[in-house]
Amino acid sequence: MSDLHMIKDERTIYCRTAMKAHGGQWNPVTTEWMFNNANDHANALCELYRVTRPSIAMRETLQVMISDGTGALAWGFDPAEQPMSLDELDRAEASRLLAAGYAVRRVLGVHPLDDAEPGSEDDGFNASTFESRGRASRRRSAA
Repeated sequence: MSDLHMIKDERTIYCRTAMKAHGGQWNPVTTEWMFNNANDHANALCELYRVTRPSIAMRETLQVMISDGTGALAWGFDPAEQPMSLDELDRAEASRLLAAGYAVRRVLGVHPLDDAEPGSEDDGFNASTFESRGRASRRRSAA
């Protein structure tokens, strides 16, 4: 009698064709993938791990966001105080972090900490640029 190896994980919906390609049979009663061969089971688990991890491009973008300050503003953590392990993230978590980082970049620019002038928060609101634009437009309309 042969052993059955099983995978019960809802994330297998992302790699159903790979599960079938490695000899997996779907059991709708137990909602598990069943494998007759231990090697096929191991290959299917590797495929599941690959599909649920962030891609290399996602990891590189996250690393850039950590180094340029986007991560500190978007995710609310200081990389100097609490390091982030990109190896422990799953794909959904990485996608969520990337979306938050892209939103911050749309608002503050690509390098948010480099673009901010030091001490600009303490000086208060400076309306001189708006006043000079207003004076220039009044001069044009009067001429």
